[in-house]
Amino acid sequence: MKRVWLLLCSLLLITFTSHATNIALDNHFKHLQDIPFQYSLQSLTLEQAKQATGPQWQQLTDQALNLGLTNQAVWLRLQLVNTEDSELAVLLSIDNPLLDKVAVHHYVKQRTLLTKEIGDALPLNNRQIATESLLIKLTLPPSSNSTVLLHVASLDGVRVPLSLWQQDEYLKDKSKFNLLYGLLVGFILSLAITSLVMFSFSRKRYFALCGTILITLWLLLIYLYGFGYRYFNPSLPALQQLTVPSLLVLATCLFAPLFEQLRQPVTTLLQPLYTWGNRLLFISLFFIWLLPTNIMLSYCLFIPPIIMLLQITALVIDIRQQQTQPLNALLCGMLVLFTAQLYLITVVFDIYDFNTRGLPFVFFSFLICSLSLSFATIKHFLIERDAQVAAQQSKIAQSEAHDALLQERLALQEQARSDLEANIEERTFELQVTLRELEEKNRALEQINMEDPLTKIKNRRYFDKKLVMDLRRSRREQTTLSVIMLDIDHFKNINDTYGHLIGDQTIRAVADIIKKRLKRPLDEVARYGGEEFVVLLPNTVLSGAIALAEQIRQEILDATITVANTEITFTISAGVYSAIAEDINNPGLFTGCADKALYHAKQSGRNRVVSFPILD
Repeated sequence: MKRVWLLLCSLLLITFTSHATNIALDNHFKHLQDIPFQYSLQSLTLEQAKQATGPQWQQLTDQALNLGLTNQAVWLRLQLVNTEDSELAVLLSIDNPLLDKVAVHHYVKQRTLLTKEIGDALPLNNRQIATESLLIKLTLPPSSNSTVLLHVASLDGVRVPLSLWQQDEYLKDKSKFNLLYGLLVGFILSLAITSLVMFSFSRKRYFALCGTILITLWLLLIYLYGFGYRYFNPSLPALQQLTVPSLLVLATCLFAPLFEQLRQPVTTLLQPLYTWGNRLLFISLFFIWLLPTNIMLSYCLFIPPIIMLLQITALVIDIRQQQTQPLNALLCGMLVLFTAQLYLITVVFDIYDFNTRGLPFVFFSFLICSLSLSFATIKHFLIERDAQVAAQQSKIAQSEAHDALLQERLALQEQARSDLEANIEERTFELQVTLRELEEKNRALEQINMEDPLTKIKNRRYFDKKLVMDLRRSRREQTTLSVIMLDIDHFKNINDTYGHLIGDQTIRAVADIIKKRLKRPLDEVARYGGEEFVVLLPNTVLSGAIALAEQIRQEILDATITVANTEITFTISAGVYSAIAEDINNPGLFTGCADKALYHAKQSGRNRVVSFPILD
């Protein structure tokens, strides 16, 4: 009843208070996008921001905040209402991975719950969750109204789209996005590799240029979505500030030599202009890093479209003189990339309010550009080949009077055709090998996604999948499945006393001890979250699971960890649940019961093993 009244009061507060940004959440909450919040452009300290009144804040609802290219930091304030009588864990997603620094402060009244600073100008290990997205894990106390303050500072544009997620719902949405993103980005990469393979066989320069442009576009997509920062340079955030602008300039510069390779050898009035403009743009690539960040970004956003427009104009003049399919395809690719450049200018400078969450227009623009360039180069290659074949046939037609010479030339032509078919088969085989290697690398990447980066054991995502498979086996074979939940006692004191680095060493040590105790191939240990671990024991009765948990507890109790000349002793608590699976659609039953036993072990003194059901 108390929860119902709190929910009604929250709804009334949202309805009748014009400047309120209260967001009511409960256990049925899944996802909120473009959530309402307040923002302030005033220069405030944290304490001043906490005490700032209504006139100092501006209201924003149903849209993302975009202040354009500005050096001014901004404060954002959200009010989150937990209408449940228990803690509620939510994820706050800042859907722009290119923000330099975001300081997050979560508090209830005067009690601080979380203080964190993340952004692509900071190392990846600063983040709560080591992912390409800017995610904040918030724990809302029971029946509370908490405040989240965000201090956003970014030299390359302040664009702050916010959304709230229930954790499992976010994982589902992220998995779908990663699948689609991986397919499309992998397709662009495969086109680039195909062009480079074609260059290695044909030695046609336009294939090399096309492959280089496609790799540049691929890298742009990787860095625009934060994957480059995560996988290529997580410890060099300064490189992140230079990569995207440099790639924008480089992609534009590479179109001019490709245009020269595909066009007819004619001279136009614009040719010297765009040629020298492109050369100067390429030379500037080695000096733009000396400029201040906002000036460098403005240069890289405005100058490349101007050069691209000159190239498009020259290409249109060439097409009017002699229209060919490769030039038409090249024009399509240039126009699409030029449109994407204009779109980025519009988004960064907030010229028009697009729905810029995820930059889907840029993504599909690059995909269409890649297809157009691949078609242009392959079609040009086919035209050249057909021209060569036609020239050979013309020479043969002129020598019809000489039968012997004609037969010899026909034999040569047949041999040339056979060689060409053999080359095509070899290239097809090489492409298949390349695609197979790409598939193996994708599988290796999937394996990395299943591993916890700190402890090198399996992560929560792998455990959820493995639990469902073992539940099915348990029900099918009518064997007992056991789950052990383990948690380090007083882990917060270890962090507070010795620091987070030693805390991480403690977590790794516990993971190593548990992993050594597992002898059977099907037994699995995973990091469940923070300092909590879970052990999955197929075909194991309750007594066996309790015995294993006791062995782990005793070994950790006897162990001493030495880090930086500091000896640390600690204990763990464990909860055990064993049963034969009946409902495979409810995997949370096993983890929930084991967690209840773990909670009882914590409440009854810690450093013990408790099984479920709990016998008082």
